[in-house]
Amino acid sequence: MATVTNNSRYLSSHLDPARQSYPVMAKRNLGDTGLVVGEIGVGTAALGAGMAAVPDEEARYFLGLALDMQASLIDVAGTGGEDRPLSLLASAMRGRRHQAQICLRVAGGPEELRRNSEAALRALGTDHIDILLWDRPILSELTGRDSAWAVLAALKKEGKALCLGASLEKPAELRAATDRTPAEVLQFPLNIFDQANAQVLEAAAAKDLGLIAVRPLDSGWLTGRFSAGHIFLDARHRWSRADKARREGFQEAVEALVDKSGTTTTQAALQFVLSFPQVSCAVASVSDWHQVVGNVDAARGKLDPAVVERLKDFWALDIQPRPLVA
Repeated sequence: MATVTNNSRYLSSHLDPARQSYPVMAKRNLGDTGLVVGEIGVGTAALGAGMAAVPDEEARYFLGLALDMQASLIDVAGTGGEDRPLSLLASAMRGRRHQAQICLRVAGGPEELRRNSEAALRALGTDHIDILLWDRPILSELTGRDSAWAVLAALKKEGKALCLGASLEKPAELRAATDRTPAEVLQFPLNIFDQANAQVLEAAAAKDLGLIAVRPLDSGWLTGRFSAGHIFLDARHRWSRADKARREGFQEAVEALVDKSGTTTTQAALQFVLSFPQVSCAVASVSDWHQVVGNVDAARGKLDPAVVERLKDFWALDIQPRPLVA
């Protein structure tokens, strides 16, 4: 157990006074990179443009709380070094950079990769990124012979990145990255509603790649907080009412499947992703300290293997034939 040391006015007003300490995160090796990461990572998408309802002090607090709990892998996008998540993370890490493992996603071609990586380094106030990921290149770029991977390799050689990889969406992209690129780490979506990428895990792990799963809660849907009538004001507005209605029905089915497992649906969703031994870390986006504590608590338990298999069968029979809109 670890005592919370992060200083903030939120410490006395938000944390449960009955709890004197909070759980220390279990760790897993990130492939053959030499990095050891917490099983749960923290996503910062909710702190970006259009999502500024989280006050700066609250955001700095829960990022610091995550570091206290050794949920040390912080996932952040780098788009020129000016984004709010970068500045908030820089503030939260001040004086404790050694406790954080920054997973930075940068998009674009060779020039953009270097420019955005170096801008993010300046914004974060650090001299290196722990995990530098090429963010969602198209397949022809991913395996092409241009200088994008050479730029990433040069950044690593210069000491600006400890390890390199790619953030991808589909099994075909993950297979190509596994077989035909110098990636050391792969990041990809994996959750109860979207298990397609599970088919690539064994092959990637056999090559000692570090594997980071994102969207383990299906962009928040598997928390049970939403219904078909919910209106999203962020990127999730892409979901039509029909998409949301399908998710609502599937959410109810998942709740029934995990009802007797002794966990909440949110805990079961995180534990499901962590049931894959090849996965090093599940990164869930958070917007308040309750979510940080809840996610860390979820990692303390293991989902009943029988429930895991039922959830796999549920996806194969009910969702895989007509996948949900991501």
